[in-house]
Amino acid sequence: MQYISFYKNRLPFKPKSNVVIYFDVMGVGFKRYYHFLNDHYDWIMEEFRRGGLEFCFLPRIANDMDLKKIYHYFNPQANENDYELNIGLYEDRDLLEYMVIDYDAQRLEPGLIQYMGEGFDKANTYTFSYTPLPHDIDEYSTCLVQEYVEQHGVRDAFFERRSSGHCFDRFFQTSRSAPLSRVSETPRMHPPISMSEEEDVEMVMSEVQMLVERLRQSGVGEIALQRLFKPTQELSRLHVRYGRIFLPDYNNKEIKMPPLSKAIYLLYLRHPEGIKFSYLPDYRNELLNVYELITGRDNPEDIQRSIDDVTDPTRNSINEKCSRIKQAFLREFDDSIAKNYYITGERGEAKKILLPPEMVTWEMPR
Repeated sequence: MQYISFYKNRLPFKPKSNVVIYFDVMGVGFKRYYHFLNDHYDWIMEEFRRGGLEFCFLPRIANDMDLKKIYHYFNPQANENDYELNIGLYEDRDLLEYMVIDYDAQRLEPGLIQYMGEGFDKANTYTFSYTPLPHDIDEYSTCLVQEYVEQHGVRDAFFERRSSGHCFDRFFQTSRSAPLSRVSETPRMHPPISMSEEEDVEMVMSEVQMLVERLRQSGVGEIALQRLFKPTQELSRLHVRYGRIFLPDYNNKEIKMPPLSKAIYLLYLRHPEGIKFSYLPDYRNELLNVYELITGRDNPEDIQRSIDDVTDPTRNSINEKCSRIKQAFLREFDDSIAKNYYITGERGEAKKILLPPEMVTWEMPR
C-alpha cells in the first residue's frame, strides 16, 4: 500500500476516514477516467456504500445538485440569471501546496485516496492511502472497485461481501439510506433555536447552507468548493436604513436578524475599533438608545432587562446574540464572504466587524 501525506495545519478541510476521493494531482487523467467513473457512478456508489464508504467524484456530484442556487450562495453579487461553474476539467493541482513532498509528484498517477489518520508525528501531518488507477480502464475494471472495498471498507454489520464472484453484476437492492453525496435530495431541517418572544426571527440553517454542508460531509473539501464555485472576492457596501441592513452590491440583499441582535450589530458597526465583551457595560446606554430606535416593544422594563442581560459579562447572552448575527449572514452566503460582516475576534480580545468602515453608510440617527 502506498501513502501520501498532507500538512495538517495547511489542509483547509478536515478529512474523513470513510470518504474515498478521486485524486488527480497533475490533471492528466480526467479524460481517461471520466467516462468510466461517470457511466458506472451509481454502481460504484452502491458498491462503496456496501463497504461503509462514500465515493467523491466532483463532476458527478455536481450533476446531482441545484448548482445555480449554490453558485449564488458563493457569489451573492451575481444577477439571478448569472451562472458560471468551473467543472470542465477536474484536477487537484492545488493540493500540491498542502502535500508533504518526499517523492516525485510528477509521477503520481490518478487514483483513489482515503484518509488513514494522523502521521507518525501526530501533530503536523495527515496520512492518506493512495491507490493508483490502471492506465487502461474499461467496463471489466469494475472488479477493481470490489477489490478496493474488500481491502479498505469498514467490515461492520451492514457490509455485505459478495460471494458470487461475478464482478459486473449491477443488480443490487437499493439501500434505504441515501448517500451523502446525493445532495439534490431535500435535507432534514434542524429544529429551530429556542428564542424569547422578541427574538422571533427564525435562524435555522437555510436550504443552501444544508446543501453545502452535505457537500462537505461527502468529502468535497474547501479546495474543491472554491474551485467549483469561484467565490467572489468583492465585498459589498453595507447600508443601514432606519434599522434595516442592506448590501447594495449584492443585489440589495437584506440581512434579517432579531431586534436585540441587530441592535448589538449596529453598536459594533458604530465602533470599528472593536469592543471587548467585558467592556460592554460601558456601552449600555448607547446600546439602549439603538435598541429603542428599532424595537417594536413598548414595555420600558422589558427593554431595560434585555439590555442589562446582554451587557452582563457574567451571562452568556452576548455570545448567543453574536451567534445569531453570524448565522444571519451565513444564511445568505458562504463564510469566506460572511466572515467580513459578522462580529468576530479572539477570546479575550476586542470583538469587531472586519468590513472596512468606509464601506458602511447610514440612513438613521447615529
